Amino acid sequence: MDVLAAIVLGAVQGVTEFLPISSDGHLALVYHLFRMKPDLTFEVFLHVATLLAMVVYFRSDLLALARSVTSKRPKDAQERRTLVRIAGVTVVSAAVALAISPVVQPASESIAWIGAGFLLTAALLAAGEGLSRMRPRAEPPASLGAAPVLLIGALQGIAPLPGVSRSGSTIAAGMFAGLSRETAARFSFLCGIPIIALAAAKDGLDLLSGSASLPGLAPSIAGFAAAAIAGYAAIAGLLGLVKRHGLWVFAAYTGLLGAGMLVFAGFAQKG
Repeated sequence: MDVLAAIVLGAVQGVTEFLPISSDGHLALVYHLFRMKPDLTFEVFLHVATLLAMVVYFRSDLLALARSVTSKRPKDAQERRTLVRIAGVTVVSAAVALAISPVVQPASESIAWIGAGFLLTAALLAAGEGLSRMRPRAEPPASLGAAPVLLIGALQGIAPLPGVSRSGSTIAAGMFAGLSRETAARFSFLCGIPIIALAAAKDGLDLLSGSASLPGLAPSIAGFAAAAIAGYAAIAGLLGLVKRHGLWVFAAYTGLLGAGMLVFAGFAQKG
């Protein structure tokens, strides 16, 4: 992998990790354009960069959650309940992600599977946005019950599949559960921090054991920097966007992209 390809992959990862349009799906498309095989180890390295962007952006939220663990102040009780919900989502996500891990790389190499993933993202975004218009949304994440936590965790767990947006599916699931669009987006990002950290830790162990490797020092640094910078900008942009507008534009984009890819795959198979 050369430096230019690494920068493009990093920038795509940084932007699409937080916009609800699937980072894995777009990375798979870039691999196809560059005629490269998907490099899941390098992708996890890029996820570390976006994790850094998340930690920096949400540092005050994270500090509040951390302080609530030992605090006896009544106002911190809600933060503790939120932390419990994030932990529950993470456990479910990790279990689902491990279960589907054998099919992730083969799916990443299939245009048809990527297209199907984009269509699933579009359907979830449209359903979440549609439900949010039917009744007011005011519940905080601390009020989520076991069923919503299970749903959010399961949808986050299938996000490694190409075309399935982690942020999009979890934002939609939060909206199904009664969170406002903005609250669901913030909760989605907070839930993303531990699961991305776990994925990075697992791949770090693979690197240390020699069972995986990065493409080289210069491409790795270039991709990391591009993903971190683009990711931080995308978080701020998305939170502002979902506060003022709906998710329909992202549903339309992923729906059209997914349908186009399925049509392309169909013609390619006939050819």
